Amino acid sequence: MMFVKVKDIKQLGAIAKHVRQSQSLDQETAGILSGNGLTFMSQFENGKESVEIGRVLRLLEQLGVEIEINLPPNLTDKAIKKIEQLISHK
Repeated sequence: MMFVKVKDIKQLGAIAKHVRQSQSLDQETAGILSGNGLTFMSQFENGKESVEIGRVLRLLEQLGVEIEINLPPNLTDKAIKKIEQLISHK
């Protein structure tokens, strides 16, 4: 497993493109498998900032890419508890 720090949508789109290509998928097929169209695939892979995050997450899941979030260390106990509740409802 490899971890990378992503700073913007352009980087995330480029990573998704390389993962897709490594799986021998063209944009159309990856789009169909993730419930997205060719236009979305092109826009995302080219770093369009207004792509919908839900669609991005579906595509990444289909490609086998997992997203993790590093939370800041100074969260209050109340915030931590609420986040834990959100996660446990999944």
